[in-house]
Amino acid sequence: MNVVYILLGLLGVVVLLLLIALIRTLFIKKPILNKPLETDFHNAKAYALKFQEMVKVKTISYDEALDNKEPFIELKNVMRSLFPAVFSKMEVTEFRGESLILKWTGKSSKKPLLLMSHIDVVPAIDSAWDYEPFSGTIVDEEIFGRGTLDTKSTVFSFYQACEELIKSGYIPENDVYLASSTDEETSGFGANLTVEWLKENNVRPFLVVDEGGTVLSNALPSLSIPMAVVGILEKGYVDIKLTAKSHGGHSSTPPKNTPIARLAKMICEIENHFPLKTKMIKEVETLFKTAALGMKGVNKYLFSNMWLFKGLLTRLLPKLSPFGRALLSTTIAFTVMKGSDAHNVIPAEAYVIANLRTHPIQNVEESFKVIETIAKKYDIHAEITSKREASSIVDINGDGYKYLESIIKKVFPDALVTPYVMLGGTDCRFYSEVTEANLRFSPVRMDNEELKKMHGNNESIKINALVEATNFYQELIKNNR
Repeated sequence: MNVVYILLGLLGVVVLLLLIALIRTLFIKKPILNKPLETDFHNAKAYALKFQEMVKVKTISYDEALDNKEPFIELKNVMRSLFPAVFSKMEVTEFRGESLILKWTGKSSKKPLLLMSHIDVVPAIDSAWDYEPFSGTIVDEEIFGRGTLDTKSTVFSFYQACEELIKSGYIPENDVYLASSTDEETSGFGANLTVEWLKENNVRPFLVVDEGGTVLSNALPSLSIPMAVVGILEKGYVDIKLTAKSHGGHSSTPPKNTPIARLAKMICEIENHFPLKTKMIKEVETLFKTAALGMKGVNKYLFSNMWLFKGLLTRLLPKLSPFGRALLSTTIAFTVMKGSDAHNVIPAEAYVIANLRTHPIQNVEESFKVIETIAKKYDIHAEITSKREASSIVDINGDGYKYLESIIKKVFPDALVTPYVMLGGTDCRFYSEVTEANLRFSPVRMDNEELKKMHGNNESIKINALVEATNFYQELIKNNR
């Protein structure tokens, strides 16, 4: 009988907690946000025509072995013609590989602001596009072309912001730096050279703003409010080569556990029984709590009551969504496999590449050890072929984050603002050596369908987004006092 009472008591506690969570949810009001700013878009077409000239230059990432710098020299000449006031007023420093940093001297050097992004782009297959990918074709208030989102639009917008301010006679309260690299897409050395220059010149920016999160509509299920997501860290990266060997032989008399079979068993074990840690760090919890303010139904109930459902969500999200897995864990993707060169030969050696994006909760070495242990069960050798650790996490209560947040709220008053874990890599990670606030935010409105165009076909940006982004950078400069 005592057991029955205990079970009834536990059930009562559970029901009470669920009821408390429901009452809390009912009392959570949808945030009162302002309407989007009344932005003057009469310059939008002029912006688009200027930006079109940048898109037309085919700046595939700089490769030191090829020394393919001519397109970047061409783009710099185009930019000199588009932004004459910037290049005449600012001190220009050029690096090997054609990366740039410009300095606009302000009234003070106490709180330098550094705006950055990259001008290199990934290749595009002409036949897969509706418009030639390096034409900058303008259709229905939208401009199409490789780099329109990633990230020539960012570079255009902060240059245009400075061009207009300089022409108006404005002098910034603090120094402003504009940095652009030519090899970000290939994890090259351009950003490193810029950071070394900053160190040599004793420049420690108050805030660095690179590409990253955007002002995203329909960012999460049932979320009806745009959400401005600010990247406060980047996941790490590691390639692990997993090699299985045998004596080879003819395929007509195959033995058990050939190299490819052993690799397949290992892959299946990892796919079916995810072996790495899963945890919801406070920055991800903040993202979900913020999003809950604009959610509906069961999503609002769950995400607005993290005190009760955090454990459950931590277990469920990775199973429900690849995005959920990526936010909460190191991820594993098997990307390359190689065996025999002949159809009728058992390979003496076969390998597969596992690409891991490491989460701060489990670094490169810890993640590798887990994979290595599983590999040994199948007589497979594991080795790291390339790696980098996750970046440091920017303090969301720090002055730099709070300042950026305030400007986002000013320019995009209809959006929620939240920190975000960057799942890919940017140049911004290098700047942790010179600042405590290296943040990743692109001031561009888009939805999930537009977001998919990055590195994809028919990449494009709305013309009005260029105006909003330019306004954002002007506010960021003018309010940095």
